[in-house]
Amino acid sequence: MSPARLSCTVSTLARDVLAGPPRPARVLATTRQALYVLPYGADTPLAVIAPGAVRVPTAVVLPGAAGERPFDGTAVGDAGRVGGGHLAVGGLDLVARDTWQPPRAQDTPPGPTRERLAALRPPRPVTSEIRSAVTALDHALTHGAGVDRRRAADALIGLGPGATPSGDDHLCGLLLAARLPGPAPDWLPVLLDTAHHAATRTAPVSAALLHHAAAGYCVPQAAAVLHAAATGADLAAPVAALLAVGHSSGSDLLHGLCAGARLALRPRSTPS
Repeated sequence: MSPARLSCTVSTLARDVLAGPPRPARVLATTRQALYVLPYGADTPLAVIAPGAVRVPTAVVLPGAAGERPFDGTAVGDAGRVGGGHLAVGGLDLVARDTWQPPRAQDTPPGPTRERLAALRPPRPVTSEIRSAVTALDHALTHGAGVDRRRAADALIGLGPGATPSGDDHLCGLLLAARLPGPAPDWLPVLLDTAHHAATRTAPVSAALLHHAAAGYCVPQAAAVLHAAATGADLAAPVAALLAVGHSSGSDLLHGLCAGARLALRPRSTPS
């Protein structure tokens, strides 16, 4: 028996993929809360997520009617189909109905966002596995030339623990801080190039997040921190919500945001 077709809510980025012609797809990764599906010919996977999961920029949000364990029985490598307005994979047959707009750093209201982030000290330390690489990148972006910067940025790709490695999350934070309203820092092109080539160096899901961060797209928890910093609101609650994302992803992303803000405000010294 074919599965019942369920209505889902899709991001505007995912909507364009679902609206295209039908094509094969395959499962790249699964968790209890999400299923990552790559359509044939696409650069980034769609994230089919449970209602309470973190909304990444290409999320397809399941309705409650999908049940408590909607991804049981679906494994990496399983075939699916995407297009014509719906997505079929495993025991799911989803039709796109409502849409939502993933937030972007560029849409943060004018305000002292970078100044407040630069002054913020995240409550958790930088993940130990990436600490030396983070220090080296900070030095390279402040004092180094192009080759030194690229080498230091590349060293973070795929580095550290987590389904999305800590180094990738830190780089996402740097990219989002660089995309905030105001002058773009001179190191942004180097990080854009690093993000562009991430697919060959890290997991596809993490590479997709870097791809979207390069364009300014972020999860709602990060956008809430940026909005609070811009408007002068208390940062405690949005920071706590960001820290709750993943095991260390939220903390690594926050460190990247704060480091990026400090670097964007810091006068650049003469390259050594």
